[in-house]
Parts: sequence; structure tokens; C-alpha cells
Amino acid sequence: MFYRVNALLLPGLISLFAWCPSAGASDEQLTFEKDIRPIFKAYCFHCHGEEKELSGALDLRLKRLILKGGDSGESITPGNHADSLLFQYVESGDMPPDEKLRLKPEEVSVIARWIDQGAAAGPEPAGEVKPGDFLMTEAERSHWAFQPIRKVKLPEVARLSKEANTSTVNPVDAFVARQLAKKELWFSEEADRLTLIRRAAFDLTGLPPAPEDVKTYLADASANAYENMIDRLLASPHYGERWARHWLDVAGYADSEGYNDKDVIRPDAWHYRDYVIRSLNADKPWDEFISEQLAGDELVKATHATAQKLVDQNPAVCDKLTATGFLRLAPDGTGSSPMDPALARNQVITETVKIMSSSLLGMTVGCAECHHHRFDPIPQEDFYRLRAVIAPVYDADKWRKPASRRAALMSKKEKAKASELAAQVKKLDEQHNQIKAEVTQLIAERVFKEVPEVDRERAKTAYETAIKERTAEQSDFLKKKYPMLDLLVPGRLHLFLARYKDGKELAKRYEDVKAEADELRKQIPQPEYIRVATEDTQHLPETFVFYRGDMSSPESEMIAPGGLTVVGSKTENTFPVNDPAVPTSGRRLAFARYLTSGQHPLVARVLMNRFWMHHFGQAIVDSTGDFGSRAATPTHPELLDWLAADFMEHGWELKRIHRLIMTSRTYRQTSTSHSEKAMAVDADNRLLWRMNLRRLEAESIRDAILTVSGELNRDQFGAPVPVSLADSGIITVGSGKVSPDRRELKRSIYIQVRRTQPVTMLNAFDAPSMEPNCERRVSSTVATQSLALLNSEFMREQSVAFAKRVLATAEKSTDPKKLVQTAWKLALSHEPSAAEMQALEKHYQLQLQEYQTKKVKDPRQEALASLCHVLFGTNQFLYVE
Repeated sequence: MFYRVNALLLPGLISLFAWCPSAGASDEQLTFEKDIRPIFKAYCFHCHGEEKELSGALDLRLKRLILKGGDSGESITPGNHADSLLFQYVESGDMPPDEKLRLKPEEVSVIARWIDQGAAAGPEPAGEVKPGDFLMTEAERSHWAFQPIRKVKLPEVARLSKEANTSTVNPVDAFVARQLAKKELWFSEEADRLTLIRRAAFDLTGLPPAPEDVKTYLADASANAYENMIDRLLASPHYGERWARHWLDVAGYADSEGYNDKDVIRPDAWHYRDYVIRSLNADKPWDEFISEQLAGDELVKATHATAQKLVDQNPAVCDKLTATGFLRLAPDGTGSSPMDPALARNQVITETVKIMSSSLLGMTVGCAECHHHRFDPIPQEDFYRLRAVIAPVYDADKWRKPASRRAALMSKKEKAKASELAAQVKKLDEQHNQIKAEVTQLIAERVFKEVPEVDRERAKTAYETAIKERTAEQSDFLKKKYPMLDLLVPGRLHLFLARYKDGKELAKRYEDVKAEADELRKQIPQPEYIRVATEDTQHLPETFVFYRGDMSSPESEMIAPGGLTVVGSKTENTFPVNDPAVPTSGRRLAFARYLTSGQHPLVARVLMNRFWMHHFGQAIVDSTGDFGSRAATPTHPELLDWLAADFMEHGWELKRIHRLIMTSRTYRQTSTSHSEKAMAVDADNRLLWRMNLRRLEAESIRDAILTVSGELNRDQFGAPVPVSLADSGIITVGSGKVSPDRRELKRSIYIQVRRTQPVTMLNAFDAPSMEPNCERRVSSTVATQSLALLNSEFMREQSVAFAKRVLATAEKSTDPKKLVQTAWKLALSHEPSAAEMQALEKHYQLQLQEYQTKKVKDPRQEALASLCHVLFGTNQFLYVE
């Protein structure tokens, strides 16, 4: 029988059901530390415990304080949630007062169950707990990401060893196989060679494999053919370009300052980008790589006053200083006349702390600028401890705008040439000035002849008196009666030459010498500049906690530089304010050594998690930039730790990790395998029973198109290729035309990154927005992507270039089948199927007939370009299997 429910009672019933537990859930014993404290910390602590003044005199940080209650009396009645004032407030929505912070129904239900169960809690800290004190529980400290990295013994999986027919098993496979076996799943078959080389090429270089590389790999019959192919890719100069892009994302690299609409260009940021590429190509150990970026200047003992001199004396110093550009990547509006300069300065420092912590620690610390972290055990003081680490290079009291944070770069050869040319120009300038004086005197004599004799001597006396020494009477006389003499000085000589140079050889010499000097002046080599982080040793700033993040309200106690207190005691990660062993403060160097000591629980885990993600399309911990309490649960925690420990044990060398991961059975699986059982158990492939199908990133799509069309300019390094707003309203590379040096066709990593003007095509395919950095890219599927591939002038130009390449490769064959087959192989690195050939030939013939009817100049090339355009838009081109 059905009963009608009164509509007025429905909201109350919904609320009732929201907190009423199911029979199964009510059996679970809840505790304050595990189940309740995280809720109160997120919603309530800000007013009820973490401020120095309690709202309503109620402190919710410990059970004994909750039982004590506040101004309204007892807050809970253990065993009876309905009579508990605290529950009544949160259930009604009266608390928290901010509508944006209302508790979820399931959270209200948990509080009710906890109270009904007797409000259980574990041991609590003894002694007085004052409002505003930061309390960190053992449960928070025991979070997996804060524990020491442990390298456990490799799992033994009998089936894996048997199938491998050897006792030596790839460590990656050992951990993955154990997880699969627990769910009665197993690996998919290995992908074919053509799939593997395309997968590996894009992973390591971001480019499709060259036809000759495919041929070499297929012809290699040795047992190590696959390993040899991986090594060739790792040795490619394009490896550094590909993997630099990953790091530049998390570092927040941009070629403009951002902050406001002016988005001032950073003409020298690209040196840091090139440093990253060179470092990765050289397989620089990551402990060095990190240390150089945080404290390269301190490694070479450079200060703001000595940096330029050290660069001049030792070019090797330049690399270390260039690395510190990492600390100069945050949006910075202090050089673009911001409305509130103090606020702009503070924002630069805040964003730098965010980049530093999210890229290296995988923690979100930004909200701790204003209050204790709502979810993680990060007190407000920790934010300012990190801020104190970088305070000497971002001295708010002795602020240096971006243009003042640079060092000039010139080689000895260039300096010698500049000195030689400058000396020549100086001589010419002296000669030029002498001739100007002579010509001026000659013209003056001509003018004197035109002055009546009665005034001539007086005019001559006044004129020959230096301007600053003339009497008021002399100045007035010349201005009123003889203004030409008043104006006639070497600096204004050009005003008189047209009238008085007739036949005068000196005037011609004057012009010739000036032209020669100007031409030589253009040839003088100009220095390039690098953005560097250096310290002014004459002033060491102090850091204070800002009350509620208000920089105008610093608290009284000075904060020492240090790391996060949750991963160690303050004695372990608090650094000297001013280390006497180095000419600088030594703060960043101490921080860098602390992070790369091999003992820090976060750095290697965070890095390895990202490395893994870039190979598999999904990370072991999905929240790559947040390893805190709300982090995703690791799918293979012991594997992550094993790899992180192994990475550090073997010198922090990334290329070795690539080999280890890419030679695993896990990596070499096909992505096209389908298993009903596996799909039922693990539809998202979190256990890696097959490889993931991945769409190419924005830059790789553009670079692949240029590679296949044969147009890619493989020149490396240098100033970025500018972007511009086209008449059509899109942001395009260059000015819309290809320059003689073809710089517009360089790899996408060399395109200027404007924070306010992202290239339209790259933006369509989810290129990141640097605000301030990008921890993980999204991969969307939207209509604008198809439109970008179909309608852009870039796609049309590259399709025509691709068609020309096909015709050249096919030796101008007229056989449609050969043309179609050649285009397919160049684009996708493998042979087309019979069905694919049939569809492509049909498309080609239809287009050929259409262009023949239109009587275009070259109907075959146009038809082939249409076919090439289609290939650029296929899933097989845009995705890696």
C-alpha cells in the first residue's frame, strides 16, 4: 500500500534520513581523531580553536574541550545526539554561519553516530591548550605521505617468474602482478613493435618515430632490440625538449609577467627554459637539478653585488645562476605600475611559495597564508617558514623590480669585439664632434657676415660666450635680434646644413663620419640577460606571520626559515637565519640540501609519481600536486616507495628510471585488449591489466603535424617565437607568415608563453594556464578541437606541405594506391588495413575529380592535401595506443 506524504514534511524527512545510519554502518566504532576531527578542522576550527579568541568560548579541537562547552553550556551529550546542542546547530545549518561552509548530510550523520556511540576519543595531549595553539594529532602525522620512504622486498609472484622463464623479474612487474593476482586478473599481451616504437617515441621525445628509426628497429633481430631502441630515443636531443615541458608546467614557466592586463613580456626567461632542456639531455641528477634551481647562486657563492663579476670570470657560474630563474617564474606585476605596489610585491612572494611547495613537496600550502590549513596538518607558521626561506631574494623592504634582477651574459670573444668596436666608435665620435665644431664655426662666420657691422662685434662677443655664462642682456640680445646665432650650437647643426653646406667639404665629412660611427655602433655585440635569484647581503629581511594574511598586521615574533613541521621536528628542518659559512644567508642552500638528503618523505615520492604519470597517462596517486589528507589513495603504494627509494639510491638519474619502467611488461602491454572479467573488476584500469590509450598533449599534436609534413624546424634553444593576434581573432604563432629563418616552425616548447594570450590551437587541446603553475593537465574532448583541426590556416598549410612530401617520397608516382599508402605510413608509422586503404583511395579519387572539375593548377596535389588533412584528424594520429 502506498501513502501520500505531506509535502511540508518532506524536508524534515530528508534531513532525518540524512543522518540516520544504516544497520551496517552503525556497527562501525567511530573515534574523534579519525572521523570527527577532520570534519571540525575543515569547518569549525577557524572560529573554535585556531584563533586566539574563541567564538562563543567554545573550543572543538579536543574531546575534553568539547565536553567543557562554551557560553551556551554543554555542547554534546554523549549517547544522545538529539539533545546535543552542537548537533542541533550543525543539523539546522545555523553553524557554520557561512553558507559556503555548510556540512554535507553524510558528515552530519557521522557526528550523530559518534555522539550516540558515546563520543569515543583516543589519548589527548596533557596540560593547558591555549586558543590559537596548533595541535597536530598522531593520526595526522601517520598519514602515508609523511612516513619515511621504505624500499620493501620485491614481491614473489610465481606465475610471473614462470612466464618470464627467469628468476630476474622487472620490479615494476612484480608489484603490479601482485595487485592483479589479488583480483584474479593478469597482464594483457605485449603490443606489436610498431605500436611500441610509436609509444616510446612520443613518451621520450614528443615526436613520431622517423621512418628510418622504424626501419632500424624492425630490422633488429637481436634479443635487445627493444632496449636498443629505448636507448636511441633517450640519446636524442629531443628527449630534453619533451621532458623539459613536463617540468616547466609545474615550475610555472611563462614568457610574460602576468598579474594584470599589461602582461609585460619577460625577454630573458627563455634562458631558464634552455637550462632545463640541457640539464635533462645531460641526465643531470635530480638532486643537483633541484639544488641549482633553489640555490644555484649560493652554490657558487654569488651575491647580488658579485654575480656579474663571477659570470665574467667563470662562464660555468652562468649555468648555476640561470637555474635560479626557477624562483623568478611566478606572476609578477611589480614592474608594470600596479595600483597597489605593496600588494603586488606580497603576491609575488606568495605565488613563489606555492610553486615551490606544489612542485617539490606535492602539498597545497597557499591557504596557510591566512590561517591554519583546513585539512592538512600545516600551521599558518609553516607558510611563513617557507616564505622566510626565499625572503632574502624577495626582500619586500628593498624590492628589486624584474629588470633589476638580471645578470648580463657575454663571451670573452664578444667582449673583446665589443671593446674593440667601442674604441673605434669613440675615435669616430671624437672626430665627428671636432668636425661639428669646425662646421659650426664656419657657419657662424657666414652668419656674422650677414650681421650689420654696427652689431657684429657685440653679436660675436655674445655668441662666443658659453651659454651658461652669458649675461641676461647678451641672451636677450641674441634671441631678439639674431635668433639664428642663439640657436647655432653643435647639437643643432642639422638645422643649418641645408642652408650653409653648399660646396663645403667639411659638411660632407661630418655626415660621412657620423654614418660610419652609427654603422659600427650597430655591430657592437649586446649582452643577453638572465633572470637570477641573488641576495643583497647589506640587508637581511625579517619574516613575521601576517594576522589573517594581512601584510599590514604582522605578529610580533620573528619566524625562522624552515620546512613543513609535519614531516619532522623543528630542530630537524629549521635553518640558520644567516649561515656564516657562505657570503649569503644560506637559507635556500640549507633547504635544498634538506630536500635532497634522501630522508625527506615527499620529494622523491612526488617526482616519481609524476614520472609514472607521464608514461602511463595516470598517476599512482591521482592528486599529483596534493599528497595531503585529501590525496587520492595510491593504487600501488609499495611500488611508488620502491621506485622513489631506488631513484635516490642510484644517484637521482631519471634516464635510468625511464629504462626500468619502459622495459617492464606492464609498460609493453597492448592498450586494445578487452576482458569482460577485468572490466567488471577494474573498468578504470587502475591495476594496469592493460596499457592506457592516451591523447597526445597540445604541443605534441602540433609538433607531430610539423614532423609528418616535413616542415619542422629542429633548431634548438634561443629566444621564444612571438605570438600575435590575427585578424580572425585567434592567437597564432609568429605574425601569420613564415620568416626566412623558419623560426615559426620550431617545436612548440620554443613558442612564447603569454599568460593572457595562449596560442589558440594549443589552448584548444588543453595547454596549461600558468596561474601560477600547472600540476596536472586535463584531457578534454570538445567541439573546438575539431574546428581547430578542420578550419585553421596552419592545418591547411601543413596538409599541403605533407602532400608535397608524399609526392617526393613516392617518387612522383601516379599510382593512387602508392600515394595513399605512403601518406598513411608517414603519418602513423604502420601499414593501413584493407578497409582503410579502400576508404582512403575512395576519398582521394572523389577529391581528385572535384579539383579536376574546378581546373585547379595541380589537382593531384590538392586531392592528396585533402587526404593528408583527414589523416591529421584521425584518432590514430591524435592518440597513442
